[in-house]
Amino acid sequence: MNAVEEAHEATRKRLNTTFDGRWRVWRSRDDQGRPAAWVATNIGVPGAVPTLHETTPERLEAQMKNPPPGFAGPLSAIRPTR
Repeated sequence: MNAVEEAHEATRKRLNTTFDGRWRVWRSRDDQGRPAAWVATNIGVPGAVPTLHETTPERLEAQMKNPPPGFAGPLSAIRPTR
């Protein structure tokens, strides 16, 4: 791992610690397998969108602090019809 990758990994770990129980931060990959977008999956923020995507960790962190509202409810709330 080079210095840039190490810095990105440290940032990812910091964000996961800061937002523990609310968001899980990870990196998407491009078609060459290189790190691409910064992504956060909602694991505990009621009423917020399920996933955030940003180009920088700073922008992602700002969105995690004030996420846009989600429009659907949890899948567990959906009842089968007969």
